[in-house]
Amino acid sequence: MKIEDIKIITYEDALQNIGKRVKKFSLMSLKRNREHKKKFKSDLYINTVKSVIIHPILNVPAYTFIEDDSYVECRRCEVVND
Repeated sequence: MKIEDIKIITYEDALQNIGKRVKKFSLMSLKRNREHKKKFKSDLYINTVKSVIIHPILNVPAYTFIEDDSYVECRRCEVVND
């Protein structure tokens, strides 16, 4: 993924990803063209989306996960195909 590929995801778009597996990445790693592996709170690289909330601080859509009780902005996650 490239920095140009990042777009603001709407709440309705995020709802379509419930049940899908996503990986998390750092926006800085994209700017520097580095590998963007970043672990979730569950210590896994891939988590399953449980629901979508509005981020309490940033006021943007965020995913919650089955594997842990964390939430992450939708724009920092990418759906994986495995």
